[in-house]
Amino acid sequence: MTDRTPHQPRFVGARILRLEDPRLVSGQARHVDDLVLPGMLHLRLVRSQLAHATLASIDVSALHAGFPDALVFTGQDIGALGIRANSDLPSVQPCVQPILARERVRFVGEPVAAVLTTDSYSVEDAAETVFVDYDALPVLADIETALAPGAPAMFENWRGNLFIEQSRTGGDIAAARARARHVIRRTYRNQRQAGVPMECRGVIAALDPTGRILTVWSSTQIPHLMRTYLAQELNWQENRIHVIAPEVGGGFGVKGHVFAEDVLVAWLAIRTRRPIKWIEDRREHLIASIHAREHVHVLEAYVTAEGKILGLKADITVDVGAYSVWPFTAASDPGMVAKVLPGPYDIAAYEATYRAVATNKCPIGTYRGVGRPAAVFSQERLMNEIAIELGIDPITLRERNLIGQFPYTNILGYTYDKGSYAESLVKIRELVAPDVERARKPEKPHIRIGVGLALFLEQTAHGTPDFVRRRSPIETGYESAKVEMHPDATVSVDSGLQCHGQGHETTFAQLVADQLGILPADILVRHGNTVTSPYSVGTWGSRGITLGGGAAHRAAGIIRDKLIAIAAQHLQARPETIELADRQARVKGDPTRAIGVETLARWAQRNVENLPPGMEPGLIAISFVDGPPDGSYTNAVHAAVVEIDLSTGQIKLKRFVVVEDCGTIVNPMIVDGQVRGGVVQGIGSALWEHFVYDKDGQPLTTNFADYLLPSAPGLPDIEVHHIQTPSPVTPLGMKGLGEGGAIGPAAAIANAVENALGVPVQETPITPSRVWELIKKRKPIAAGGV
Repeated sequence: MTDRTPHQPRFVGARILRLEDPRLVSGQARHVDDLVLPGMLHLRLVRSQLAHATLASIDVSALHAGFPDALVFTGQDIGALGIRANSDLPSVQPCVQPILARERVRFVGEPVAAVLTTDSYSVEDAAETVFVDYDALPVLADIETALAPGAPAMFENWRGNLFIEQSRTGGDIAAARARARHVIRRTYRNQRQAGVPMECRGVIAALDPTGRILTVWSSTQIPHLMRTYLAQELNWQENRIHVIAPEVGGGFGVKGHVFAEDVLVAWLAIRTRRPIKWIEDRREHLIASIHAREHVHVLEAYVTAEGKILGLKADITVDVGAYSVWPFTAASDPGMVAKVLPGPYDIAAYEATYRAVATNKCPIGTYRGVGRPAAVFSQERLMNEIAIELGIDPITLRERNLIGQFPYTNILGYTYDKGSYAESLVKIRELVAPDVERARKPEKPHIRIGVGLALFLEQTAHGTPDFVRRRSPIETGYESAKVEMHPDATVSVDSGLQCHGQGHETTFAQLVADQLGILPADILVRHGNTVTSPYSVGTWGSRGITLGGGAAHRAAGIIRDKLIAIAAQHLQARPETIELADRQARVKGDPTRAIGVETLARWAQRNVENLPPGMEPGLIAISFVDGPPDGSYTNAVHAAVVEIDLSTGQIKLKRFVVVEDCGTIVNPMIVDGQVRGGVVQGIGSALWEHFVYDKDGQPLTTNFADYLLPSAPGLPDIEVHHIQTPSPVTPLGMKGLGEGGAIGPAAAIANAVENALGVPVQETPITPSRVWELIKKRKPIAAGGV
């Protein structure tokens, strides 16, 4: 059996409407909050109001007086249960996040007490009556405070406030500096953000009547990993825990963690022997789920007179908040930046030091792109500043430094499969040429136009070796699928992934339909259920279509081979001469010699006397597909065109263009939607979104009036163009793309603003007030280029 579909694909590459959309757009989908169980108790959490304090006392007398039937639990009841998310890399300082704070709170929003009543309204009022007395401690409000000499340690037995500090090196960085004509050093900053999926988190847990099976319904991206963690932490057998992710209203990585609330709800269900339901509200989500970004990068490039980068040195600091998150750990963001900074460029010497700093803020976790949006912002801003300093066209400078041959092993030892780096730059130059010309000749004296671009790689389909190197609790990188053809030739696909907008129910059906010669509408794709699907590490990291879809394709191929073997016996033909298409098994070139796929499916399971000698009944197959050792690399170029009003500082995004290469495209419509959605999030990162704390660690942007999101009036049409360079190391040559749209916009927009004003942009978000400050430093407009 081969990964390649043996006949001409009919559905792979087609713009098929999403099969899951009718229920999603008609209100028939069932999310966690739609589920109601008999005897259910509703949970409300009392959360810390201080960023750093010891718990002096918790007074629940008013609760018992006003709500005599309410139940309340504190950290003393929970005991030592916690979130243990520690890498075993050298220099890691371990920590445990308690499920409910016991002696000390470390950020505003940390759970302190759990209140239960019989309805979601009274529990809100009941929780308000719990009085927590705090003794305030000094607040580590930012990186500088946390790293200051004499700063109090976040955890007992810690030395300073670093979760981790590590270095990555390759080549001779000292020699690169010695040979350089130019040494260009810059500092770049990215702001703190929240993930804000449309649906907040939610968990329900219930024991069966015998008390033997614990079922957990969770708005999660990682059902199997959640099952594993709950079993370990609660000391339960894993086969007695069922985790089901129903419809999940967006995740973006935020829901790719096991949280304290998940463990708490499961523990409460066991303790009370009642179903427990917790639904997060928006304020809770903003202050207490996970945050993202807040990086400081100091880069130093060693460059020849002609613009060739000989070496790159990086110092990477990330404010990761109060705790390490499971399963990605506090090392995820800074480690990712150190890993990907060389990007698509042929750099012979590299040195990066990265650190994760503990502060009294909500923990940092994975959000679309993880550390790559910040890394690409710094990488591509630096490329632009090198070009300006040396007087070289920015695209030309990139071309002089591009990787030219594939496969290519970079300075850190990662091997890139084939991409279209040079072709994408040629394409983007053509697409934005009219805008570059307009930027040279502004029509109004108070309006400036700028064009900027960002070229980058997206490592996708990460394989097990990549996670072994990270030494984090993820541990492995494979995905899985079970495919079963029923006697009527309809098919069920059970995937270990969890779909929350990726379109897996459609794209997996397209892959399987081509293998089995049936229609996508004949295929039911199920996901997010640990009872029905093989083990998987879940949906994240731009791995779904390549590994999960690849597993479904391979499993369908096993069934395909069996159908062909049955047909070959009855058609008196060699197996290699038979194809499956149009719901038939037929001899190629002779349509009169054919058997219906439904007939073959019935023979395989009902009329088994028709099977070849020695063949077992049944049409069911399971496949596990691991990623390539270093993953598969999607590449893209983003270009932004901005218009800036010099009299007000207002910035308008007039055009946004994407040239994307994700290998073989299964469904162009879904790919375009994924790219556009990611770009919108990236634009939000560039222009608006900013989670702000004051010096006391109090969150200031706790609603959508203060935490600004992108909206339709501020967005241009997003133009998406494709180059398809199939990967030689993945099934069907597919590459991932789920995060790519969010990676490039901040860099492209910042470069466009610099192009318009002649002033470098060193941090995001690029708000009107920040633009106004840049206008005050404005130089004459640059003579062309992007």
